[in-house]
Amino acid sequence: MELKKHYLALAVVSAALTGCGGSSSSSGGSTTVASYNVDCDDTDMVCTVTGTINEDYTFTSDYTWVLDDFVFVGVGNVTEVSSDTDVAAVKAAGVTLTIEAGTDIRGTDDGVLVVTRGSSIDAEGTASSPITFSSYSDDDYDGLGEWGGVIIQGFAPEYGAGNTGVCYGTGTTCNVEGEGGDEVGLYGGNITDDNSGVLKYVRIAEAGYVAGPNNEINGLTLQGVGHGTDISYVQVHGSLDDGIEWFGGTVNVTNVVLTNNDDDDIDFDEGYQGNIQFAIIRKDPDATAPQGSNDPRGIEANSSDEDYVEDTNAAVANVLYVGGPASATEPSMRLRGALTVSVYNTASLGSVGCVRIDDADIDGQGTMAYSDVTLADVIGECGTAGTVFYVKRDADLEVGTVGAGSVAVDEYAALTSNYTPTSTTSMTAVDNGSAFAFETANYIGAVEPGTTSPWWSGWIIEGSLDGIENSTNDAE
Repeated sequence: MELKKHYLALAVVSAALTGCGGSSSSSGGSTTVASYNVDCDDTDMVCTVTGTINEDYTFTSDYTWVLDDFVFVGVGNVTEVSSDTDVAAVKAAGVTLTIEAGTDIRGTDDGVLVVTRGSSIDAEGTASSPITFSSYSDDDYDGLGEWGGVIIQGFAPEYGAGNTGVCYGTGTTCNVEGEGGDEVGLYGGNITDDNSGVLKYVRIAEAGYVAGPNNEINGLTLQGVGHGTDISYVQVHGSLDDGIEWFGGTVNVTNVVLTNNDDDDIDFDEGYQGNIQFAIIRKDPDATAPQGSNDPRGIEANSSDEDYVEDTNAAVANVLYVGGPASATEPSMRLRGALTVSVYNTASLGSVGCVRIDDADIDGQGTMAYSDVTLADVIGECGTAGTVFYVKRDADLEVGTVGAGSVAVDEYAALTSNYTPTSTTSMTAVDNGSAFAFETANYIGAVEPGTTSPWWSGWIIEGSLDGIENSTNDAE
């Protein structure tokens, strides 16, 4: 439904969900949620949105759309579900938010978009007309943490800390409290191929909200998102927390640009099982220290010791990481918590140790659960290690070198043009039921050497890769 100038009065929608409770307002097996308001100014061509969108709706490209406080798509986050029947009812009541190519969406300081489980987002821009989320306060995309961010929730599995296993049992589903504040609500389930829609040619800038210690909203937060969801050609720029964080789920992600983010760029935990290919990670070249309580790294698998989650299993391929002053004392990757991770065809610059692998002391008494990490054709120049690529296990224990070659920090072209994979190890995708296969890429890094039209060209935020264009052979 497309609305130009329209103010929707508060309404009531009921989703019949048998055998469930814990919603914002419930009676028996039903849930009552106030609907949304859209207030449009046809002079300035701005529409302000609040509340819960409870019908199919479209953000059109001829208006700027302002998210004022939390804006929810659907009601799947407010109702506990305890059976497949409940899940079916939530999905039947689900709605779709469509965002047209070229649309500009702004968040106020507490603005957040939450696509709840059972509902979906259809945000498919193009290289010439990307969709942009940014701060309401300005137009220059150079802020940090000026609004909340985008959260997508699904019915895919999440696994509990401490090897407690998947959050559902036979014939039931789960209700995990989402990180980012009490308003975020519930996610998770037992549908590995759950479909939350499409994010394609989408830019998310200046986001990141801290609700409390270890309780943040990232640029893009994926909570129990299934592999039926299509996420590709996405940039997250200037997030006060992580660029993209996966909390469980199975969604595969390809072709991402992660720039100037204050904490980690790729962060997966809580039993995420999926695949990531083609990522450019560039830390802020001007930031001398993190602006938040962060330890910025390129890739982090974030569980440890008694919070370990052995079910976490990810495969990552074709990443270019370029560190900055604020991240110079951190490894470009920290993989911890007795998980399984494979990294292929990846280059790292401007960090210390390049990869740190942590096992888990599961009882505080030295009983160890060990991480299973594969590194194939991973090269780098890593701070004090000079021209050698070092892997460190736990604190400072060097267990050897991986990869080959030496590069100076400013010789970015060498990373993509002079190195080709030498390992006989094939890039093996995680089998999460999606039949995902890595694209053949017989090169190290995120962009094929010699290309004159790299996949990031034309749609990312202007200037966000300034200074590292040579890493893609001066392509524009």
